[in-house]
Amino acid sequence: MKLADNIRTRTLAPKLMPWVAFTTTALTYALVGLGSTVRVTNSGMGCPSWPLCYGQIGPIFKYHPILEESHRYLAGIVSIFVFSTLALVLANRERGPVRKAAQIAAGLVVFQIGLGGLTVLARNAPWTVALHLLTGLTFLASTTVVCVLGFTKDRFEHLSRVARRWGMWSLETTLALLFSGSLVVGSGAGAACPTWPVCFANGPARLTAIALFHRMMMGASAIVIVAFVVAAWSSADKRWKMRSKFLVILLGVVAAVGAGVALSKSNPVWADIHLGVAAALWVTLTVQVWTHGLGAKTISSTKVADELTPK
Repeated sequence: MKLADNIRTRTLAPKLMPWVAFTTTALTYALVGLGSTVRVTNSGMGCPSWPLCYGQIGPIFKYHPILEESHRYLAGIVSIFVFSTLALVLANRERGPVRKAAQIAAGLVVFQIGLGGLTVLARNAPWTVALHLLTGLTFLASTTVVCVLGFTKDRFEHLSRVARRWGMWSLETTLALLFSGSLVVGSGAGAACPTWPVCFANGPARLTAIALFHRMMMGASAIVIVAFVVAAWSSADKRWKMRSKFLVILLGVVAAVGAGVALSKSNPVWADIHLGVAAALWVTLTVQVWTHGLGAKTISSTKVADELTPK
């Protein structure tokens, strides 16, 4: 009976894992989006206690508490899916990057939950808010990598070393861009430059500097992403090129919505949409880099290691 159960598990795991990983990524994206809504509506202190909201398990039907409480409940659901994905990866005896990414995601979700508690107890200190978002985006990237590798397996196209390098740089600069954006939100610097694209500053010098740094990071990130697409274009397939067009469009939308945030003096609706689109850009970029860059390199390295391992 136990042997039959083991065989059934190994048969189902390869089929279930990609879809559970996809669900995990979708829920994680929703979690980041809901976290943005909590932040821009100043609902972070809607539940000043942690982990329970005012010591209650059931929902509190008031605007700010229900947003913060929903964010915590969704984090719990995401945690279940993260560990379910890891269990399926282990049951499928996956090796290499997919296993590492699943393990990193499991570690990050535990760290992120603890960091969320610290953010509440620190009364939404700007540095905890920024670190919370940075960890959340790294966690989102790790779940995306598991999803990509689960569906694509070893169907990668090998890019040149130059293209892979641009891909890595694009991830680094975009993460720095998103981190600088969290600093803008956390410090309230969004209203310091109510004009766009130039900044006719009328706010405190420190806040103006933060806002300008974020805009400069946007320019740098755009340049690096476009350079990555150009460097990889000639060796990519049609699907990758189609997603790259979507990536460039998203880049333009992020900039346009960012202009709306500035001109509206950080209106919460504009700010919420801005982070949502930026998170979509981050996910799309992660998919592009891993399907035709880092993924191909790491899968190949794993195959070589497997071939060299004595049977």
